[in-house]
Amino acid sequence: MTLPTQLTFLRFFLSFLVMGLLMVPGWPAKAAALIGFLLAGLTDWLDGWLARRWHQVSPFGALLDPIADKVLVLGIFLTFVQLRLIPAWMVLVILLR
Repeated sequence: MTLPTQLTFLRFFLSFLVMGLLMVPGWPAKAAALIGFLLAGLTDWLDGWLARRWHQVSPFGALLDPIADKVLVLGIFLTFVQLRLIPAWMVLVILLR
């Protein structure tokens, strides 16, 4: 498995970690969630850059990368809905687009 694909799998893990940390009360957990989200964003950029630079672009990676992005963004939005920070209809609009 190539490093860019491993970074994409890391983004899946970080997505669930961030969602879990958002559910924990207290600002330290929220700060850790923010750091996890920023790290997930960095892996998104880095896996694409490395795949292109090292000529490791694959059909599997091209399929997996946008799925990992959707899991990250929609998972966090769904957590926000669960915490009653945003209304569910907003997430539904994003999901259906």
